[in-house]
Amino acid sequence: MKLGIVGLGKAGKTAIFNALTGREGETVPPGGQVVPALGVVSVPDPRVDWLSALYKPKKTTCAQITYMDLQGVAGAADNKREYMSLLLTHMRPMDAFIMVLRNFIDPATGAPDAARDFRDLEDEFILADLASVEKRLEKLEAELKKGRKSAASEKELLLQCADIFNSEKPLRTRPDLAAHPELRGYTFLSAKPLLVIVNNADEDDMLPDVSFGDVEAIVVRGKLEMELAQLPHEEAAAFMRDFGISESAVDRVIHSSFALLDQVSFLTVGEDEVKAWTIPRDTPALEAAGAIHSDIQRGFIRAEVVAYEDLKKAGDYAAARKAAAVRLEGKTYPVKDGDIINFRFNV
Repeated sequence: MKLGIVGLGKAGKTAIFNALTGREGETVPPGGQVVPALGVVSVPDPRVDWLSALYKPKKTTCAQITYMDLQGVAGAADNKREYMSLLLTHMRPMDAFIMVLRNFIDPATGAPDAARDFRDLEDEFILADLASVEKRLEKLEAELKKGRKSAASEKELLLQCADIFNSEKPLRTRPDLAAHPELRGYTFLSAKPLLVIVNNADEDDMLPDVSFGDVEAIVVRGKLEMELAQLPHEEAAAFMRDFGISESAVDRVIHSSFALLDQVSFLTVGEDEVKAWTIPRDTPALEAAGAIHSDIQRGFIRAEVVAYEDLKKAGDYAAARKAAAVRLEGKTYPVKDGDIINFRFNV
């Protein structure tokens, strides 16, 4: 699961990235080049902690989320067209975007206007996508004139996209169209799921009274949370109490990231390793097996499943089996969040 952090100049993108990843400062690239900074964050999960205490494995692995920040873009983030070019170059592989909006007074840019900045960046996404569509439509017209009839279906899909963009709407409002197999290679910016982070000043923990349409928005005090991420655990706990922070930015953004992409975690256990695996909600057991290894998917026989809560209530696997909480499921079983699965397979 990969999410790209985007935003206009001085919005505090890197402060948010550092708060999430525990990094300090910003990567200063040589020669003024843009550097995509990647941070891999382990997802805190009390279920993994409990299972690790039960099985005492050699290794414990939590689910992970990767966040990307484009660093070294001073000036470029203010030139919206240049910034769109950078996003198209570096952030096409991202599964979703986190848009950081400034909601604090900056000496250089003055009072914030989160609604304006959201609309400005959203419009640039739409214009960049429309430009890609128009360029491709020109090529398709030439191909159709040469008799390539297979281009007709792609043209029809792109014309539908163009209608949406010309009505100033992002493609994520049409998830059926955005997910169409023929459009998969376009990776439209406005098609990606979006989460808004409103970056507030240290003393302000309230969302501004503005609308971001159907996009979820959460408040993060970026500078404060970045400092918090650098502290040892005990000092961080005291820091959170002093500033009235009940849940860290990492935990809140991780929770929202999972919800945004509709992801869940299933678990595998044993003496060697307890591990959480991230998959889309309701993934069939056969495909979940492939998340572990293609051989397990190829030789799939059955999935031996017990819900985490049932195992915890029973106390251990033997007791859960005795209580008939362990069951066998087939290839089409939709895997649930917290399922503990032992895949039976033969290759």
